[in-house]
Amino acid sequence: MPDQDGLYIDKRSRRVWVDGHLRPQKLSVDECKLLLFLASRNGEICSRAETVSAVYGASYETELDDGRLDALVGHTRKKIGDNPRSPRFLETIYKLGFRLSGFKG
Repeated sequence: MPDQDGLYIDKRSRRVWVDGHLRPQKLSVDECKLLLFLASRNGEICSRAETVSAVYGASYETELDDGRLDALVGHTRKKIGDNPRSPRFLETIYKLGFRLSGFKG
């Protein structure tokens, strides 16, 4: 069990630890893909188009993907215990995309 501060993702089990505590809900496949993709970018801002491609393997279509991606981000925040009004880990950067902060491994 990770005992460090921050966010830890076990991609095989799709489980998340926050500050050394296991979160109760397992991530869905898409939620896990989202976090792992953003984590792989080392704190860089990732555009919506890049994120859609990484998570869904599809090209970005504004009307379809904005709602789907926003819902996925919301569900993921809930499962990792992130406050949507002031997120510690999964940030939405207005008009640019998303960034993951506090990732430890």
